[in-house]
Amino acid sequence: MVLASISIALSGSLALFILLFLVCIGLTILFYRYTLPPLPTSRRIALSVFRGIALTLLLLMMFEPVFRFVSTNEQPPTVAILIDDSQSMTIRDGSGDRAATVRQFLQAKPFSGLPSGVRVKYFTFSSKLIATPTTVPDSILFKGEITNLSDVLAQLKDQVTKENIQAVALISDGNYTAGKNPLYDAQAVAIPISAVGVGDTTEQKDVLVTRVITNNLAYAETRVPVDVTIKSSGYSGDNVEVTVAEGSTVLDRKVIALKEGTQEYPVRLFVEPKEEGMKKYSVGVSKLPGELTERNNVRSFFMKVLKSKLRVMLIAGAPSPDVAAIRQALVEDQHLSVRALVQKGSNEFYDGTLTRSTVDSTDCIVFIGFPSSATTNETLKLLSLVIDQETKPILFINSKTTDYSKLQTFAPLLPFMWSGVSTGEVSVFPSVVERQKNNPLITLEGSASADGWQQLPPIYKTQTVFRTKPEADVIAAVKIQNIVLTEPLIATRNINRRKSFAITGHGVWRWRLLAQNNPSTEKIFPLLMTNAVRWLTTKEEDKNVRVVSTKESFTTAEPIEFTGQVYDDQLHPVDNAEMRVELSRGNEKFQIALNAVGNGRYEGSLEGVGEGDYTFTVKATADGKVYGEDRGKFSVGQMNVEFLETKMNKQLLEQMAFQTGGKYYDIANTRELKNGLVSGRKLEPKELVQSSEIELWNWKYLAAIVILLFALEWFLRKRSGML
Repeated sequence: MVLASISIALSGSLALFILLFLVCIGLTILFYRYTLPPLPTSRRIALSVFRGIALTLLLLMMFEPVFRFVSTNEQPPTVAILIDDSQSMTIRDGSGDRAATVRQFLQAKPFSGLPSGVRVKYFTFSSKLIATPTTVPDSILFKGEITNLSDVLAQLKDQVTKENIQAVALISDGNYTAGKNPLYDAQAVAIPISAVGVGDTTEQKDVLVTRVITNNLAYAETRVPVDVTIKSSGYSGDNVEVTVAEGSTVLDRKVIALKEGTQEYPVRLFVEPKEEGMKKYSVGVSKLPGELTERNNVRSFFMKVLKSKLRVMLIAGAPSPDVAAIRQALVEDQHLSVRALVQKGSNEFYDGTLTRSTVDSTDCIVFIGFPSSATTNETLKLLSLVIDQETKPILFINSKTTDYSKLQTFAPLLPFMWSGVSTGEVSVFPSVVERQKNNPLITLEGSASADGWQQLPPIYKTQTVFRTKPEADVIAAVKIQNIVLTEPLIATRNINRRKSFAITGHGVWRWRLLAQNNPSTEKIFPLLMTNAVRWLTTKEEDKNVRVVSTKESFTTAEPIEFTGQVYDDQLHPVDNAEMRVELSRGNEKFQIALNAVGNGRYEGSLEGVGEGDYTFTVKATADGKVYGEDRGKFSVGQMNVEFLETKMNKQLLEQMAFQTGGKYYDIANTRELKNGLVSGRKLEPKELVQSSEIELWNWKYLAAIVILLFALEWFLRKRSGML
C-alpha cells in the first residue's frame, strides 16, 4: 500500500482561520513577553506553547477540519477456479468416478503455468460459493445436497471487483437442482467462463422416483391417493415394485414392467392414515442390478392428518328450506358427520332428543333460526352451559322466526348486536368488504372471488338493525339495491378461544338453488358452509405456544430454522418468555434457544445437524410460569435431488461458455484450458484507490487534550507564583 496524498479541509474561510490563528499566537506571545514575577525564558516559552496549542485546537473545533488520506494498492489479476462440490459429483457413470476424476485433474496442477503475476483462487460450490484456502484435492468432500448455479454466479459477480477476477474456470457436471436457469447470471458476471465438463452425456442404467404428488392435508381413516412417477433407462423387461410406507410398514404396492429406452411410468398408490398428526411417508422403487446409483430410489413426503370426521350438530327452531339446504351442503362433505335436530314443540325435536351427551360429543353447533318462541328455558340453559364449559363454536343463520329475547342467552358469543326488532323483510345482496377479498371464507379454496359473490341472488333480512361488535370482523356487508350499508350480512368473531360465524339474513337456500347455472356462483354456498365449519373447528389458534420449523425437509447444508409465538391466557402476546427447543433423533439430543423479535414472536436456528428424522418439543416459561408446550417433526438430508438427473448437462455448460466469451472443455481433454483462459485477453493488475477521513473536530480525545493543556498552564503559573 502506497500513501498517495494527504489533504485537510475546513468548513469555514481559510483566510479567516489563518487570521484568527495569527491573532491567537500573537496574543499568547504578547501575554507572556513580560511576566510578574519575571520568569526564565524557558518557562515563558513553555507557558506560551501550552496556551497557543490549546487556543489553536479550540479554533480548529470551530472550523471543523477534516483530514483526508488517499492510498493506492495494486491487485494482481486473478483466475477463479469454481469446483462443483455437490453429491451428483460422486456418481460413477460411463466416464468413470466423477469425484476421482476431479481430484486427479487438480493433482495435475493444470493452472500452474499461467503468466507470472496471475493469481489463482479456488472456490467450491453447491448451494453457495465458498473460497477454499487449499488446493489439496482430498479436502473436497462432494457433500452438497443442492446445486444452485444461479446464486453461485451471482455471488461470483460480487467477488469480481473485490478480487480483480478476470477469468473463470467452472468444473461441474452442469446440473442445477435449485434456483433459476444460470445463463442470465453467467452473462451478468461479464468475464469469460471456461466450462470443464465432468461426467457422461448418455443415459445410464438407472431406476428412480422422479415425482410424488399428494395432499398436504388429509383426514384420518380416509383413503388418500399418492401419484408417483418412476423413470427408468437402460432396462427392458425387468419388473420393479413401487411401494409407499410409513416407517417400516408398507401401506401399498404395485409392480410395473420396464420398457426399453428412457421411459416414465405413472403409478397411483394409496395411504389411509389412522390417526391425526404430522405423518411422514416414503415412496420407493425396488433396486435392480447395475444401477448407476441407489440414492434416488426413495423419496419422502409429509402429510398433516386431521381428525377423521368432524361432528356437526344442526339445531333449527323450525322446519324451513334453509334447514334442508344447509343440511344437504354439510352432508355432502365426506369429512363431516351431521346430526340435525329440528324443533317440533316446546321440548320436542324431530329426529332425536337434545341431551347433554349429544351436545358434548359435537365439534360444532349450527343454529338455524334458533332459538324460537317454542324453545324452553331448560334447553337454553343446557346449551349455554355446554357451550361455555366446552368452548363449542357456533355457526348462526338467522330466520324470520328467531326469538331475539331468547337469543340474548348466546349474545356474548355472537359477532353482532341488534336493536329495533322487526319482522318486516327486505331483499339484500352480499357486498364483500374490500379488506376481506382475499379471506379464505371468500375465495373458498380458489373456487370463488369477490366478483362472483356480487352475482349471487338476493336473500332476505328482517328490518331488525344489526351492528358488528368491535372485536368481530365483517366479511360481507348488507347491500340493498346499489347501496352498501354498514350492517353486517356475514361476520366472524374469534377471541379468547371462542369462535363464531353468523349470517344475519335468511333464505340462504337461494344461494344454492338459484345459483347453480352460473360457474362463478354454483359452488359458493356449499363451500361456504363446509369452510365455515372447518374454520370454526380449527384448534391451532387455541394454543398459547406455537412453534414450527420453517420447512419439513432440510438439507445438511441448511440451518434448521424455527419460528414461534407465545400468548398468555387472554391471548395477549408475551415478549419476555424463555423458549428452548429440544431436538431428538434416537439417543441424540440438541437444544436451541429462540430469541424474541417482538409482539410475542420468536426465532432461532441451529446449524450442523446430521441426516435423519427429528422430533422437537418446546416449552415457554416466564417468571416461573409455564405458558405451554408445542411439538413437531422434520427431516434432514433425505432429499436426494442431486441424483434425479444423472447425465452431464453438456449443452448448458457449452452455452455458458459461448455466451460469456469462454470455451468448453471435457475434463479428459484440457490441454488447451490454460491457454484458453488467457488467450485473446491481457490479464492486468488493477490499481485500487482507497480514501479515509478523520474528523479532527469530532475526535473524542480532543476536548480532553485542550483541558489538559490549560491545566498544565495553570499548574506552571501557580508554581511560578503568578496566581
